[in-house]
Amino acid sequence: MMFKKQVLCALTALCTTSLFAAIPIESRGLSQGAQSNNISTQSAIATGADAPQTNTSWQLMQKNQQLENDLRSLRGKIEEQENEIERLKSELTNRYADLDQRLELLQQKIEPAEDTSAEDNQQDISPSLSSNAPVATNQASTTQQPSEQEKAAYTIALDAYKNGGAAKAIAPMQNFIKNNPNSVYISNAHFWLAEFNLSIDPPNFNEAKKNYLIVVDRYPNSAKASTALYQLYNISKDVEKNTTLASQYKAKLLKNYPKAEEVKFLK
Repeated sequence: MMFKKQVLCALTALCTTSLFAAIPIESRGLSQGAQSNNISTQSAIATGADAPQTNTSWQLMQKNQQLENDLRSLRGKIEEQENEIERLKSELTNRYADLDQRLELLQQKIEPAEDTSAEDNQQDISPSLSSNAPVATNQASTTQQPSEQEKAAYTIALDAYKNGGAAKAIAPMQNFIKNNPNSVYISNAHFWLAEFNLSIDPPNFNEAKKNYLIVVDRYPNSAKASTALYQLYNISKDVEKNTTLASQYKAKLLKNYPKAEEVKFLK
């Protein structure tokens, strides 16, 4: 009986030991477990908070890059437009100068014809002068025909403006006027010299006014006379503030050139 009790106790102890052996033993304290859980939670929160910040920064970088690309594109387009404007201005200047030369040559061809017609009438009225008439006609024709050197000098002066601006063109135009005082281009030369002096920085109003006056007083039949008179009106009104003189130029323009384009601009 005693032996059975001992065996039963041994079996009971063995079973109890097996049960305890099956239970895992937690080597960490409760505080350590809580701390670990807190660290994991904080790490997850930090990771979740950094994600929106990273996305926002990336979006800002993308937008900034796009703005820089747009800005470069706009600058390129602006440069292209500026080049196109300069090209058009150059073409317009060239065409205007060419038209100026053609008008002057056309005027040169018309004036000898008018002189010849007048002399033919004189010949009919006064037969005694018939022998002198052809000589006068030839002299007029010779005077009105510009030489190649004349044309070249005038073209050089205009080309100086096309290539280098008003400041570069003043001296060549002055040289042309000095060397060709009787040229068929002389009225235009004085007009352009006045324009060049107005276009420089700062403008030389005195020289401009002097050359405009030469065109108006000496060459009233020039194609540039009405424009020169209008420029004198503007200088007197806006620069010199001389309303009396401006009114005189205005009245003269209306009287002598009523159909001129500049009349439309008078105030």
